[in-house]
Amino acid sequence: MGCHHFEVLILAVISTLLLWEGVQCHKDGYSLVVSSPVTVQRGLCVEIPCRFTYVASSRDDPNAKLYGYWYAENDRHGPRLVATNNPERIYEIDPRVRRRFGMAKSTLNQGDCTFTITDAEASDKGLYHFRINKGHTAKYSYSAPEEKVYVNVTERKPDITVFGPLRAGQKESIFCKAQTCPFSEVPQITWTHVFKDSIVETSRTVNRDNVVGRLDFIPTAADHQKNVTCKAIYGEGFNRKTAERTITLNINYRPRTPRFSGYLKHPNGFLKKIINGSQIEAQPGDSLLLRCTADANPIGNVTWLRTPQMSTTQQPKLNQELKLSGLKLQDEGGYKCQVKNQEGSSDWSVFYLHVTGQQDAYKDYSEYYEP
Repeated sequence: MGCHHFEVLILAVISTLLLWEGVQCHKDGYSLVVSSPVTVQRGLCVEIPCRFTYVASSRDDPNAKLYGYWYAENDRHGPRLVATNNPERIYEIDPRVRRRFGMAKSTLNQGDCTFTITDAEASDKGLYHFRINKGHTAKYSYSAPEEKVYVNVTERKPDITVFGPLRAGQKESIFCKAQTCPFSEVPQITWTHVFKDSIVETSRTVNRDNVVGRLDFIPTAADHQKNVTCKAIYGEGFNRKTAERTITLNINYRPRTPRFSGYLKHPNGFLKKIINGSQIEAQPGDSLLLRCTADANPIGNVTWLRTPQMSTTQQPKLNQELKLSGLKLQDEGGYKCQVKNQEGSSDWSVFYLHVTGQQDAYKDYSEYYEP
């Protein structure tokens, strides 16, 4: 019988401890609403709004103080106390943790369980739950899944946003958003860029939990694939911390002046290269392959035009080629190409094809036609 009573006593103690730490069913009158999940950048802070209700018993001392406790569940040794307003249990919290975690104290009696983390560390990532204790009966852990808060800790970097394609010659804006702490200084936003031919203006907007920097400029084709860096500067002196992000600009611009390249092929197989020739000498029976390309973003389509006949042929493929096989005397004349994309059209580039003489072997097959 003694052993039986001892077992019952042990079970009762275990049940009491489980109830104390929150392993319990949901009770009427007890509820908690908290924002979850939340994200905080490493080294910064976050304020997590939280409201709760509880039932006060008439059997308790009306002067009993209400204590609140926030526990971290991401510890292999079980829930770990990280914040409380109970001075008798504050010693349980590691001083380094105590310095960074906080909770509402003066407004706790009004149902405010707001939770704060400052100078966030990667190890802070995980689930947290809240517990109250008042007198002998109001003891409850809010441990339902929807009553817990999940904190995600990310690397400290501002976010850069570009709305739509950037177009050369038009005023454009780039936005940089950096996270802020509700109870610390607003960071400064600085920009690093290499715009040489553009007037650059900067501004910033301060919100409750972030600051947004704005960079206004008029890009040119030369700015395509150039880097822009946004840097957020927190604090000063020894407490100065920075976070930055870099993007590569994608600038849309109209095609520049087209360039020619290709070759003449003699019936006997010999080739003569052509680079940007304005005059091309060929013989009957030769074959001509000529490419027309222009620097543009996005890549443009090419239109070839024969003069003086003024007949137009547009080929849908990129790096379009003009192919003339078995040249005849009537193929002699002017040819020009134009490149066009959604931003506009290039100027026309023109060359003149001379078809003269008989089919003789070439003597110099490495000759280049230069402008």
